[in-house]
Amino acid sequence: AIQKLLDAGVNYIDTAPSYTGGRSERLLGEIVPGRRKELFIATKTLARDADGAYAEVLQSLERLKIGQIDLLQLHAINDTGTLEAVLSGAVKGLERAKREGKIRFIGITGHTRPEVIAKALDQYPFDSILIPLSAVDTHIGDFAKEVVPQAQKLGISIAGMKSLKGMEFAKGKEIDPEPHIRYTMTLPVSTLTIGLRRESEVDTNLRIARGFKPMAAEEMRALEESVKAQATEGNLWWKRK
Repeated sequence: AIQKLLDAGVNYIDTAPSYTGGRSERLLGEIVPGRRKELFIATKTLARDADGAYAEVLQSLERLKIGQIDLLQLHAINDTGTLEAVLSGAVKGLERAKREGKIRFIGITGHTRPEVIAKALDQYPFDSILIPLSAVDTHIGDFAKEVVPQAQKLGISIAGMKSLKGMEFAKGKEIDPEPHIRYTMTLPVSTLTIGLRRESEVDTNLRIARGFKPMAAEEMRALEESVKAQATEGNLWWKRK
């Protein structure tokens, strides 16, 4: 499935040590080295201290079997306490890795509180953010309204995530992914990460990307309204504080 996506031109690869206990990075390590020049590799760290973050960079490099990671992201910065910890700790480890040429860029990810990521952008010159952006996500802690304009003003790369998450509320009903992916791609994002669960999703996602046409504002508002009832912390588990 991954090879098929890469052959089709997908070039942004997002992973993390915490994804399936390192299996995600190890699997990519069987593919990425042979296609390194084609790809932009992004991974993450959940370490909050400098030494721990630096150590995770080394471990990710080993699993991915490459000499340099393009983007290393401070992961799941969802409250001010965690933000303070990484700014005084983990980011120092990433800066060391950057000086040594082990990583190129430093980013941050947040799932829960837009105000925390907004504060992070005020306090540190991050190269990128990875944030949830979807029609359903607008109803609880709207990153599109609170963070995206700030990142645009600062010239920071915006990666969207979870455009299809929260769909578990459908309870077995078939969900058409196209409007949800189109919705997020219509926003001013640099790229969109779409979690891949099975090979059968590859062709669908490629078709949507290749045929992408921006949504009109009225269509976006209609989609937001259609999923409003499902916008609960039970469905959007990453919004739980």
